[in-house]
Amino acid sequence: ATPTQAWLWHQRLSHLNFDYINLLSMKDIVIGLPKLKYVKDQLYSSCELSKAKRSSFKSKIVPNSKGRLNLLHMDLCGPMRVASINGGNTFW
Repeated sequence: ATPTQAWLWHQRLSHLNFDYINLLSMKDIVIGLPKLKYVKDQLYSSCELSKAKRSSFKSKIVPNSKGRLNLLHMDLCGPMRVASINGGNTFW
């Protein structure tokens, strides 16, 4: 296949791997996909970015909190339109 035709089918098939495009072509699974050999001749920037891996975060040597429950996270909901029986309008 011509390079432009190969990349067109690569985009039409949601940036599918060229090996799989060749498999679909040989087995005649996709209607309209010509039976040609599809070759990756260049790098496609969006495919390259989507396969990039993020590096992991390094653990801290010194923790932020010094003791148990020194740092506490909680969810707070409110203010509520209708107050509770005790008159509160928030809860956690």
